[in-house]
Amino acid sequence: MTTPVLLSGRKGGTTHREVELLSSLPAELRLIGGLAVMCRVGSPHRTTIDLDAVARDLDSFHPLLAHLAVTSAGGGQYRFEGDLDLDVIDIAPLGVDELSRALIDDGEPTDLEINVLAHTWAHDTATPLDIVAVDEQDGTRLASAKDRLVASPAGLIAMKAMTVPLRASSRPEKRASDLYDLGRLLVTSHLDPSDLESMPEILRSAVVANLLQWFVDDRGRDRTYRDVRRFDEPLLDLDAASDAVEDLTHSR
Repeated sequence: MTTPVLLSGRKGGTTHREVELLSSLPAELRLIGGLAVMCRVGSPHRTTIDLDAVARDLDSFHPLLAHLAVTSAGGGQYRFEGDLDLDVIDIAPLGVDELSRALIDDGEPTDLEINVLAHTWAHDTATPLDIVAVDEQDGTRLASAKDRLVASPAGLIAMKAMTVPLRASSRPEKRASDLYDLGRLLVTSHLDPSDLESMPEILRSAVVANLLQWFVDDRGRDRTYRDVRRFDEPLLDLDAASDAVEDLTHSR
């Protein structure tokens, strides 16, 4: 049975329109990004105005997406009516295990290559949700997207943990929002070590190292605090995030 998720918002607001748009998109797309995080942590969460997804063999979906969109700029970027944007990342054609072996055979994988592996793993481990937007005032159902594949909490953590190191210094707001999302996922998802153990070893090692650096080590945690304090709805409990990382990584 597909898990239902209720997201509150205003009629005609961003959440309403995003869920409505999502219901019209190809079912094979896997939702990632801000709306996926909102589904996994529950409302409230920081506002998101775009849809992000991953797909294998994007070319096979492009004609339909381009037909539905108002504009298609190429590179997996689409704009829909109401100024809603969809960004689709075309993941590696290889499965996770095969891709992991290929990266190891080529030598020491770079952060970018492990980021590709993280997105592939998140795609392949996505699970279905029934996403429903309801009015925040009276609970009236506004829109629904049934049986949509959404990256799991562990998948979202893997992607964001491997995306933060790639954020240019000119985009500090994106680094901050990724760290905030990571913290909220860690606190609310109640993952255990087995959720990391299913990752390929090279991905798991990199994710664990980054989480410890940003949420447990004193110097990195201080920087994380400075980055995420701009988000106050809701506030991130950094102590709880640190405890979650220690439990998740057996580092206590």
